[in-house]
Amino acid sequence: MINLPRIAVCGQQSSGKSSVLESIVGIDFLPRGSGVVTRRPLELRLVHEADPRTVPWAIFGEIPDRKFTDFDKVREAIEMLTDKVAGKNKNIVDDPITLTVHSHTCPDLTLIDLPGITRIPLRGTD
Repeated sequence: MINLPRIAVCGQQSSGKSSVLESIVGIDFLPRGSGVVTRRPLELRLVHEADPRTVPWAIFGEIPDRKFTDFDKVREAIEMLTDKVAGKNKNIVDDPITLTVHSHTCPDLTLIDLPGITRIPLRGTD
């Protein structure tokens, strides 16, 4: 077994981390919005398919019996899996979502999308 390289993106919230990952994958599928959107780490396992006629598809570790070809549904599943573990508030948890994407537009690579760094003011400080 060959261990593939991993790249983790980190930075301030709403700084474009998820957009960078989407450009590497070549598919638009990550949730968007203002404030803290990524509230669970996302381990994104990319598998390059050599045949350019291959229809891109994805599978979640938490939903192993469902193969996604509609990446709008992938986005909805990420949001659902996030809410399931982190709740509907703005809670951030360290339990990752694992998503494997097969496509001819992506390299063999593992990417990790981390929640944005936020500053929490403490009482008595500015």
